[in-house]
Amino acid sequence: MQYQLVDLIKENHIIVGVEAETAEEAIRIITQTLENDGYVNPQYAYDVWLREQTFPTGLPTQPTGIAIPHADADNVIKSAITIGILKRPVSFSQMGTDGSTTVSVQIIFVLAIKEREKQVDMISQLVRLIQSPELLSSLLQVKNAKEVVELINRSVK
Repeated sequence: MQYQLVDLIKENHIIVGVEAETAEEAIRIITQTLENDGYVNPQYAYDVWLREQTFPTGLPTQPTGIAIPHADADNVIKSAITIGILKRPVSFSQMGTDGSTTVSVQIIFVLAIKEREKQVDMISQLVRLIQSPELLSSLLQVKNAKEVVELINRSVK
């Protein structure tokens, strides 16, 4: 089955105003929406955090950093993307570094992709999307999940 990024983003998997002190806490809070809906097993948030330690996903985008944490499909039941927009940024290690360089992140896209071969395509679609400073700036201003979905849908058209 061929699908696009927008097919995996659902309103009930988006949290606006996440309050977290650390990247690990943010991942746990955001991933909970997928666990609650039966998209991932309880182990998934831990898998994501474990992978983040070895393969950081923080990106120094403007006007705010974003992160795209994800893990292998072992604990994914059904593919989805969950989005968290944080009240205050948390520190993620920057992608492509040994973890010593950090990025202040306020928007997190957690990918839960069941089909391993589609993960790279979903990440590249997401990277194209987040290269728009206007979109990221707008996402920081949203009041609810519906606005996030509308903004993303408009951006990919």
